[in-house]
Amino acid sequence: MSERSGMKARRSKFGRWVALGVVAAIAVAAGAYVYIERSQLKDIQRSALEGSVAVYSYNFTQYDVAYSLMPGRRWFAEANSARGDHMQLFGYKPAAPDAPMQISWRYDSGPQETAEEDYPFVVTLPQPRRPAGAVVLELRIYPDGKAAARYVTRPLVSEFSNVDPALPGNDWVTGQ
Repeated sequence: MSERSGMKARRSKFGRWVALGVVAAIAVAAGAYVYIERSQLKDIQRSALEGSVAVYSYNFTQYDVAYSLMPGRRWFAEANSARGDHMQLFGYKPAAPDAPMQISWRYDSGPQETAEEDYPFVVTLPQPRRPAGAVVLELRIYPDGKAAARYVTRPLVSEFSNVDPALPGNDWVTGQ
């Protein structure tokens, strides 16, 4: 073997070791990054929206309604809109599985319309029974401060007209 081919072989071998070292250093750095991120994330509080369910609202009043199920969150339902086509993703999350549900609302149009911060109708309901699996919350708002709620796996939806204002089934919680 000539001196020149021996030097090339040594440089080639050295280059492979350097490349292998760089790859190993990158792998160690990536592993350390993942470890640090996971250990930091376990201490961070989960999102306020995690565990919340979609809300299907049914407004049986003749006026627009602004309502709230959670502090700081407000939604609207149009007058006489009880077809089940109003849905708020991440609309409700109970404070605890058995915590009472507080619904507050106000008229957003008509002669009984109130200021944005004034919610004259407030109803506290026991937490509805929750079926197993993925659920949504059906919320019904009636005239004169009446409300009803229940968890369902499939909400009532009508394409052409309002759903029946009568409460089907025995799983509703109501209040006035």
